[in-house]
Amino acid sequence: MDKNSSNARFVADRITRLRIEHGISEYQLSLDLGFSKGYIQAISSGNIIPSLGALYKICDYFEITPAQFFSGKSNDTKLLEDLASAIRELSLEEQYTLYHFLKGGKIPTPKSKTRRKSSNRVSQAPHPQESDK
Repeated sequence: MDKNSSNARFVADRITRLRIEHGISEYQLSLDLGFSKGYIQAISSGNIIPSLGALYKICDYFEITPAQFFSGKSNDTKLLEDLASAIRELSLEEQYTLYHFLKGGKIPTPKSKTRRKSSNRVSQAPHPQESDK
């Protein structure tokens, strides 16, 4: 089996697995995506390879990113991906505050530089001002 046919088989198998996980038929997925009624079946049988546009529609339908499609992992939801993107837009100080808020811990002040043993239940992320030195 050459590389192209193994890639096509991966795509077909991945779509089949997603479809089964969501309890949807090939026919229904084709219709829901606006394709001809046999389009997904043709992909699954290896007769065709979906276009990039069709692959994006399939990913959107299952609320996964293309990276999740190809990694085979669909545990992270679109919401989680959107949250990660929003967090990246925050300043370092805001990220630090959010991290400690989510962990349920108090936010250490920069002036308290005494070292404590890690008996706290919250892991200690470095304070942005301290890590810049």
